[in-house]
Amino acid sequence: MRKIGIAFVILLGLNSKLFAQELAENRLQKSEIEQVFLAHNLSLMAQRFQLKQAEAAVLQAKLWPNPNISISEVNLWKNSSSESLPALIGNYGRHQQVQIELEQTIELAGKRKKRVQLQLLEKVNAQLQFEELLRNLKYDLRSQCLELQVLQEKERLYANQVDIFHKLAQSYQNQWKAGNVSEMDFLRIQSETIAFGNKLNEIQQEKIAKMNAVARYLGAKGKALSIADTLGSPAFIAIRQNEWKIMALDNRSDYKIIHNEFKKGQAQLDIAKAERVPDLQVSLNYDRGGNIMRDFMGVGVSMDLPLFNRNQGNIRVATLELEKNKVEIEQFRIDIEREIDFLSSRLSNLEASLKTTDNGFDGQLDVALERYVRNFQQQRLTIVEFIDFINNYMENKESLLERRAKYLQYKEELTYLVGKDIS
Repeated sequence: MRKIGIAFVILLGLNSKLFAQELAENRLQKSEIEQVFLAHNLSLMAQRFQLKQAEAAVLQAKLWPNPNISISEVNLWKNSSSESLPALIGNYGRHQQVQIELEQTIELAGKRKKRVQLQLLEKVNAQLQFEELLRNLKYDLRSQCLELQVLQEKERLYANQVDIFHKLAQSYQNQWKAGNVSEMDFLRIQSETIAFGNKLNEIQQEKIAKMNAVARYLGAKGKALSIADTLGSPAFIAIRQNEWKIMALDNRSDYKIIHNEFKKGQAQLDIAKAERVPDLQVSLNYDRGGNIMRDFMGVGVSMDLPLFNRNQGNIRVATLELEKNKVEIEQFRIDIEREIDFLSSRLSNLEASLKTTDNGFDGQLDVALERYVRNFQQQRLTIVEFIDFINNYMENKESLLERRAKYLQYKEELTYLVGKDIS
């Protein structure tokens, strides 16, 4: 049995070395992480190119259609009936005929202006899409950072227990060798030490994975990092549901997008109505040797007659799209207000729960831990009583930590719902 005990001690020593190994980390405040995110996130960089594309589309919409030039009726040789004409170049061209026509389309009913207005709305849409992407990515990043903070707190909590039990195991090893404690008690301390060590290792593995998740938001600057901010008692916020609803309708980029879609629908309807009016083609003609005049110059106009197709179908489609957009806007508003109501209830409920246990309870637990460790070392407690307290201590510490983190997560959800940081 002595060999088994020595094997446990060796295993404990190896585990403690593994637990002591940490990934080289770059400690940053959460505000610093967001600054890196804003400057180096590749998704945001890609979205900025869409903004520039939208600006280029506005420029394109402002351009007039190009004029059209056609050259026809050019004879490559003469026949016996050809008449003699003045030469074009030197002696060349005395029997050459040619017709030249220059045509320009003139859009009526303000079609070009209406297309420009539509592209300006598309530009607004691109800006709102950028803001919506930023809102979503920022919420995801903050949530990942909060989860990383929780893992860091759990790591410190379990590392402290590993350290306590490691020292107790070393002390019990000496006491066991001296015959002052039973082998069963010695093995119980060792098994608890290894159990806490294994849990610590699991947490560290999760923390490394979470570091990688956070780093993905930071582009080329993404690396293993830890959060320098401590996860203490959350600052409670006053519930202001009506104010938050107004703020959400004013700030939410996705709500603005759906309103902008309605404006785009109106612009599409205006274009569809303008398409009822045919465009005008104005032409300038020159004909050499093809008519009763030797050099004929003439002008002409042409236009479709809107007898059958007055764009009725497209106008109906655009009108129905507007009606659909109105319904979607109303549903979106209802959804936003309902989500804020539910989240407000969650915040109030969790705040009440935290206030009952968060008033110095965390510190009292730590003081009690020190006292129990000291009493156990002085053999005033049995090993069963001590381990029972440790399990209760860890359960309370983790529960308190998770409730604090949940409250902070609800605050982040509120910021996401409102579209603006809540103080």
